[in-house]
Amino acid sequence: MAKPRKQKNDEQKAESSGVVVLHQKLCVSVDMEKRRIFGYTELKTIVPEDGHMSFNADNMIITNISVDGEPVDFTHFPHYQVIEEDSIPSVSCPSSAADVACSVYISSLDKEMVPNLHISYDGSGKINQQQEKDNGENSAQDSISQQLNCYNGHSEDKNVKLVRIDYWIDRAETGIHFADNMLLTDSQIRRVHCWFPCLDNISQRTLFDLEFTVDATLVAVSSGDLLHQVLSKDDPPRKTFVYKLITPVSAKWITLVVAPFEILPDNHSNIISHICLSQDFKKLQNTVGFLHNVLSHYEDYLSTSFPFGSYKQIFIPPELAISSWSFGASLCIFGSDILFDDSVIDQTIDTRIKLAHALSRQWFGVYITADEPTDEWLLDGLAGFLTDTYIKRFLGNNEARYRRYKANLAVCKADVSGATALSSSAASSELYGTQQIGLYGKIRSWKSIAVLQMLEKQIGPESFRKVYFSFATVQACTTATFS
Repeated sequence: MAKPRKQKNDEQKAESSGVVVLHQKLCVSVDMEKRRIFGYTELKTIVPEDGHMSFNADNMIITNISVDGEPVDFTHFPHYQVIEEDSIPSVSCPSSAADVACSVYISSLDKEMVPNLHISYDGSGKINQQQEKDNGENSAQDSISQQLNCYNGHSEDKNVKLVRIDYWIDRAETGIHFADNMLLTDSQIRRVHCWFPCLDNISQRTLFDLEFTVDATLVAVSSGDLLHQVLSKDDPPRKTFVYKLITPVSAKWITLVVAPFEILPDNHSNIISHICLSQDFKKLQNTVGFLHNVLSHYEDYLSTSFPFGSYKQIFIPPELAISSWSFGASLCIFGSDILFDDSVIDQTIDTRIKLAHALSRQWFGVYITADEPTDEWLLDGLAGFLTDTYIKRFLGNNEARYRRYKANLAVCKADVSGATALSSSAASSELYGTQQIGLYGKIRSWKSIAVLQMLEKQIGPESFRKVYFSFATVQACTTATFS
């Protein structure tokens, strides 16, 4: 039923699809030997009046789409197409080659933002009896979805349909990575829709049910709370891990890691788990014992509880890590090179600060997001400032002041050389997310923290703490019904 086609010029404009996703269920089976994933996703959506729905889906083969159990027509075109030689601008001289390459690259980034899976639904179908039964049995979930609908800025709409998309991915090259006996997804910009169809838009937040089936010898770690595990009777046996995320988040924060992990529950907090491979388990035990103090401090400072039902720290071999650390909803992935044994002293402080900063990003970055790219610097600053309060309390004023001095020195040096303003479009949206990586990303983060430190000095520590409290409580009130 799919109709592959080339992307037209009028489709290259990043427009809102008009679809609102209230809830998404993802069921995926992983074949490590063939490096393949296959399964389906169900999206409870509000269908626009014209019956046209658009989603993001790349790097996959879509086999079937149905709406309330009825097959529908759909059109799916890949963003990553072979560029024909005739479409490449000619270069008159070597000096213009860089401009042409930049223009082609930016054009491809703009195309990535456009939904490329289009579903046509005429609205004549009716919800089948099984769907009506499910709706009756899940009235509590419906209530949550109605609240989420209002949260996304839409009044209650009766035109709610269940869209099911069956798909598979074979030897993926982006978004999801296989290595030896491990699978890893990344949370880089616009990469989540390379491993499951979704509405890949930071402003669209929804609830998730997640089910991952893997070999019985492996552990699937994902966003949300682990409800239960189901062992199949297959030969060889397979195990299904069922997760539920009751705090609405953007699809980009859904993360999956599969490997033969060992799990270390935290001795002081029942919501924290530490996870690594067996060869790093002793180092893990020596490294992570402090984290419950960080969580308790953050909750006290913000006067609010942790926004998710659990938090998982995952440590993988550094050569397999996409970056030194990457975070998703209720979890963070690190390279295992930051772990250390009891004979190491000098690495302790840097590791603790990195783990503390990653935890702060669960509040400011995942739970609380920016409305516009020009506001993202504020989240960087709020997370960094919160980390700084941990350093000051647990590592001492001298350590906090020394690090603040070194960071401000680097910021001043960058400003003298002409660094752009934090809130300008030239420092955010026009950089397509690259403003958060590399040395420039560090300078930007340090400068964000410096701005907030100036505000704290201006209005006083207690008044500034109330500002922090308002950020957290406004978001908490918005999502209170989901808890």
